[in-house]
Amino acid sequence: MDKKFLEFWGTFLLNAAKGQEQLEDMTQWFREGFKGVEQQMSLFRKCYGLDRESESSPHYMEMWSKAASDFQNSYKELLGLMGMGLVPKKEYLTLAEKYEALKEKLASQDETISHLKMKSTARNIDQGEVVKGFEVLMKNQAEQFQKVMKSFGQLYKEPKEPQKKKNTKK
Repeated sequence: MDKKFLEFWGTFLLNAAKGQEQLEDMTQWFREGFKGVEQQMSLFRKCYGLDRESESSPHYMEMWSKAASDFQNSYKELLGLMGMGLVPKKEYLTLAEKYEALKEKLASQDETISHLKMKSTARNIDQGEVVKGFEVLMKNQAEQFQKVMKSFGQLYKEPKEPQKKKNTKK
């Protein structure tokens, strides 16, 4: 955490301890950002060295942006150290949008997986029925082949000698 941030908060909190009015000003400052509370702005400029530079200076806005960025980063770090786990609203909304998009994507993928499972199950049933049908066909063909072979066998059997008729002439 940067030294200027800690100096700012140390001085600010000491001043806030001096009176309830300053605490109310701090609350207003947090709600309104950096505008509206001149005493805190003066303290901020002093701690971040902005009071040494003229507001009309070409580097002033660059210094202001860097100071504001450093302050925000240190503030996030402080909140993390305090165990508050607070997240800026912009970051929260960005993550919430990503979460919702991922939820929709997951639902779509779950639906696709479900359809694919149903198709796979239907295909397995069809394949099972095909195999059973093929087995029945092979069994029928084997039976028919046996009948044909039996018929051929009977055709080519040696004929029995015909019995001679007894002449019964009297």
